[in-house]
Amino acid sequence: MFIDFHTHRDRQALNLINLQTVDVKPQLQEQDLPNLCSLGLHPWFIEDDLWQAAWLTLEKLASCSQVVAIGECGLDRNVAVPMELQIAVFEKHIQLAESLRKPLVIHCVRAFELLIMLKKNHKSSIPWIIHGFHKKQAVFQQLLGHGFYFSFGAAMLNHDQIAKAIATVPVGRFLLETDDRADLQIEQIYECAAMLRQISLETLQSQLVETYQQLTGLG
Repeated sequence: MFIDFHTHRDRQALNLINLQTVDVKPQLQEQDLPNLCSLGLHPWFIEDDLWQAAWLTLEKLASCSQVVAIGECGLDRNVAVPMELQIAVFEKHIQLAESLRKPLVIHCVRAFELLIMLKKNHKSSIPWIIHGFHKKQAVFQQLLGHGFYFSFGAAMLNHDQIAKAIATVPVGRFLLETDDRADLQIEQIYECAAMLRQISLETLQSQLVETYQQLTGLG
């Protein structure tokens, strides 16, 4: 079994768990949800006068059985959305995820110190999973020490820092993803990760199925 923990594609296969990320709009209905999904308000698309309506929809749909995680949500210093607003919306995601006992899938750009501070302040008991992680080893070690989980993707194919992180991250603290890469199959990511960790593909598959079940079976 392969698990694509964070993808924007609706790919179906008998040997695939495909967790599709959906950025919630006010008009989204339960019948529109993929078979398995993660729901959130991405910090890129938060608008002062529109996000509250989308949030009401997210609150309504987040308890659906198809929804196994909350996000992606988070913090991004590269966009014009005021950081105060980003933090406020992110904290609502934290509270929602806690109340539903569902893991939080996080987008973070140039705000890891702030992210760590928020995690400490909220004393959250659910997993916080940073998707698409591709930062330096020092940042990886710091986040690991604060209890974060990781979802690794395409960066491992050509990024030495992430290759080292993949090789050393403890079992149970990571999953794998394709994100928005239409030219990439999750099987390629698994093969690369198995090689970097010097284990068989079958062993990696077994480990990640167990990790996925632990992270998404909180409720």
